[in-house]
Amino acid sequence: MATEDVSHDLSSLLSSEERDFLIRNNGDQVPVSALVGKNILLYFSAQWCPPCRAFLPKLIEAYHTIKAKGSAFEVIFISSDRDQSTFDEFYSEMPWLALPFGDGRKQILDKKFKIQGIPTAVAIGPSGRTITKEARMHLTAYGADAFPFTEEHLKQLEEEIEKKAKGWPEKVKHELHSEHELIRTKRSSYSCDGCGETGYSWSFYCKECDFDLHPKCALKEDGDTGTEKGKEGFICDGDVCRKA
Repeated sequence: MATEDVSHDLSSLLSSEERDFLIRNNGDQVPVSALVGKNILLYFSAQWCPPCRAFLPKLIEAYHTIKAKGSAFEVIFISSDRDQSTFDEFYSEMPWLALPFGDGRKQILDKKFKIQGIPTAVAIGPSGRTITKEARMHLTAYGADAFPFTEEHLKQLEEEIEKKAKGWPEKVKHELHSEHELIRTKRSSYSCDGCGETGYSWSFYCKECDFDLHPKCALKEDGDTGTEKGKEGFICDGDVCRKA
């Protein structure tokens, strides 16, 4: 898990001489100082990026679930959109805060957190310390249960998954891949050939055909992940758009 042993001052991280606030999509301004002591998720994303659009509903669901538990948590949208109107359209779907479009802090944040591809979600703890730059992966794997993204908490979740996996069959036959049996396999990451979503950890896999199904897809009875053209300077491949 990628972490840093330094703490960030949110004011210097997110504010500038001209601006000491973030915005909501209704035009409200929220002081950066109001975020001190909270768990923060910096969400680097853009409307033109297909993986970003695919991840957004999952993040919205997790956000509402985490907030409903009373957690001191906030997401901040850091946009790579190309114009104000596209930013406004994409941001209108989001219930959280954002850095204003075109703000110079965006390039500083990209450099500080070494952002090479989107979507990326960077988790910052209440002390200002970077917890992980891989929060997107953990949210995809565990949903809201991934919060607060600490190494200890994620290790506990992984142990629970391992226990659950022991109860799954070793092989399954599935109508989506009738040619061969699918083998329960430990994988790093993959794209599910059933639902099209990214999966982590366990898959029901046909090595011969490079065919994956999430356990949730393989064990119940009943998208395209190829390379897509992104905006200038980015190549979209599978579940991420990276700087060219």
